[in-house]
Amino acid sequence: MKTPIPPAPKRRLGQNFLCDQNILRKIIDFIHPTAGDFFVEIGAGTGALTALLTPHVARLIAVELDADLLPYLQNIPDITLLHSDIRKVDLCEIRADGKIRVTGNLPYYISSNILTSLILQRKCIQDMTLMFQEEVAHRITAPPSDPDYGYLSVITQYYCNIRKGFKINKNCFVPKPEIESRVLRFEFRTEPAIQFEEFASFLEKAFSQRRKKLRNNLLRALPIPAPSLDRTFDELQLSQDVRAENLSAVQYEKLILRLRT
Repeated sequence: MKTPIPPAPKRRLGQNFLCDQNILRKIIDFIHPTAGDFFVEIGAGTGALTALLTPHVARLIAVELDADLLPYLQNIPDITLLHSDIRKVDLCEIRADGKIRVTGNLPYYISSNILTSLILQRKCIQDMTLMFQEEVAHRITAPPSDPDYGYLSVITQYYCNIRKGFKINKNCFVPKPEIESRVLRFEFRTEPAIQFEEFASFLEKAFSQRRKKLRNNLLRALPIPAPSLDRTFDELQLSQDVRAENLSAVQYEKLILRLRT
């Protein structure tokens, strides 16, 4: 089946349509859908992945923001079409009696925002198989001290176990993006010790000035005396010269929990 491509893809919406049938089937294999699954697809576009996925699952809700693409999706049988911005969709309301599996090709310009909004709704989600441009995928999976390791890396790695999937050549898309893409699988950890709002707020303070020492950023942002913070750093065996990008997600958890006391 040939993937339909709109006559004028909208750059402002980050539209790059995956049109390689072999890659689409490879994504289906990576998702590994089962007959009882309830899926939400983000940015269903013209339905290239949608049409292949829906025969394998119990229910599929295709979320699409662009009204001009809805006619393409309306031709696909056995799906529920939702014309909306995924960031405004309450997944827990969509399915109150079970968990949802999520998939989609996330627009580059809001991919980080969408990912964090999904993490906030993790209690309603079984897993997520998402496609990102390669540079965003690297930011998500980067290890501590990597130049691309930052807020997004820590917040995602703290709440998710991430499986790095395959790379997708930019020639598989229309229009062709500037860089390649990658598929990632996310499964949520057993509820971590720190809730999202607290963890995110702390990380924003920690990474407020990347070139500065973590100690200085925290002293500037938190109501804590320098001797108390220095003592905590010593107890956790953290150098006072360490920067925000040098700590793992687990080290951040220990630091936050210790500063609570």
